[in-house]
Amino acid sequence: MLNETDRKRVFAIIIATQCMGMITTALFQNGFYLNYFSRLGVSSSQIALLLALPFAASVMLLMPFAFWSDRFGKRRMALIGQALLICSLAMMMLAGGWGGLRMVAAALLVYTVGGSLQAAGWFALLNPIVPPGVRGRFFGRLRVAFQLASIGFTLLVTGVLGRAHSLSAFEGLLGVVLVLSVLRYFTYARIPELEDAGGEKDHRHSFFDALRSVFRVPGYLPYVGYVFLMTLFTAAVPVTFGLMEKDVFAFSPSRITLMGALFLLGGVLGCWQGGHVVDRHGTRFGFLVSQLFFAGAILAMLLRHWAPWPLPAHVGGCTLAFGWIGGLAGVASTAEMLALIPERNKSFSTALATTLYNAGVALAGLFVSRAIEWRALAARWTAFSVEYTRYDTLLLTFVVMLLVMLFAVGLVPNIDMPGRGSMNGPAAEGLERGGVRGG
Repeated sequence: MLNETDRKRVFAIIIATQCMGMITTALFQNGFYLNYFSRLGVSSSQIALLLALPFAASVMLLMPFAFWSDRFGKRRMALIGQALLICSLAMMMLAGGWGGLRMVAAALLVYTVGGSLQAAGWFALLNPIVPPGVRGRFFGRLRVAFQLASIGFTLLVTGVLGRAHSLSAFEGLLGVVLVLSVLRYFTYARIPELEDAGGEKDHRHSFFDALRSVFRVPGYLPYVGYVFLMTLFTAAVPVTFGLMEKDVFAFSPSRITLMGALFLLGGVLGCWQGGHVVDRHGTRFGFLVSQLFFAGAILAMLLRHWAPWPLPAHVGGCTLAFGWIGGLAGVASTAEMLALIPERNKSFSTALATTLYNAGVALAGLFVSRAIEWRALAARWTAFSVEYTRYDTLLLTFVVMLLVMLFAVGLVPNIDMPGRGSMNGPAAEGLERGGVRGG
């Protein structure tokens, strides 16, 4: 066990490690990769498909990786994953001068394997390090720290791309992230693994035995089913917003990245407020509010033609609101998750929820990508004397499904008992990161 002095030192290492990791994740969230892929000549439909690729591939990886992490060492598997993340960033830098689209796809696949190795055992690695009595405060501080790091990096990206749109500017920023990723390998290696790596190494219990034990947890399957549906109808909205900014509004790369910063800022605000909402009114109320406000933020984007303020301000407000609601939904998911997961196979049970989350993100991204590529939707249509695009059709579809899904709130057990789960626990980080985002 750790004494108080050692624990504070390890806490600082964990926070530094996660801040550097989430900067890698920010490349997906703040519009950097959207701009970079556009600079490489990738079409909008291919961009939507590429951004969904890590989630699609991780669906097949997280569960077996979590099973192995519990048996062969969480930190050992995570360090292998970090080495792969470093390789993926190097490959992404090379894509500009050699390989193009194929190199980008290969880099994202390597990133997925590395990130899945880390995400599979992250919760279980930290569980014995952080005592229950300080868990909420610590993970709250951790989340604020890595969100602020992501915002700071996004502002740097905005400043650089505002001055130069050249390929070398993108490669230079990727180089900064690559250096941070190398440093992260060494900080990750200093996180102690307090539980025996073979603590659950019972060869009489197979992968399917572990899976059956998780399925028997009361209320767990309805919860992960609800998370899947909620993700399916919301995960592609930020990407759709970004494609509209690029293709319809003709925003500059720096302005698109600024919109990404507003999305991240909204997430910080949502996490801060979400704890108060769920503590007072329960998780089911948190999910209900999230669904209604998700639909409201999307509708606001559809009503942009009647806004009395400039278009960038309106789009920025919608993006900020959507990020804020996402943070609130993440907190509600945390409370539900930590109240439901069993004592044994913790990594495995969390990986199941993350796998379904990633499946929802992947299917949503695939839907957007194919709808654009196959020209299944009208490129232009008119309603109330104003013109809309195929992206508006996609957003309208998400709104309708979110409103229909209000009936699915009954799937989620009503866990309102105080103390049954931390509002800032590790599970929400997994849901927000999608399992493969930054470890």
